[in-house]
Amino acid sequence: MMNITKENTVAEVVAQNMGADHVFSKYKIDFCCGGGATLEAACKESNIEFEVLKKEIQEIVHKISNGSKV
Repeated sequence: MMNITKENTVAEVVAQNMGADHVFSKYKIDFCCGGGATLEAACKESNIEFEVLKKEIQEIVHKISNGSKV
């Protein structure tokens, strides 16, 4: 799992964290065409706190890496 920072782009996080797409979809963050946006910008646009988004991504990646269903 990568160290997720506000400066990472949405595309970087999706590419390196299996399951992150589920979290981005939940908050209606475009990870395809809008993948160039930083997490900070995407969070502001979707009105979600960065730390909440980061925690959810880390939790889903952990579940998947341990063989749990999402």
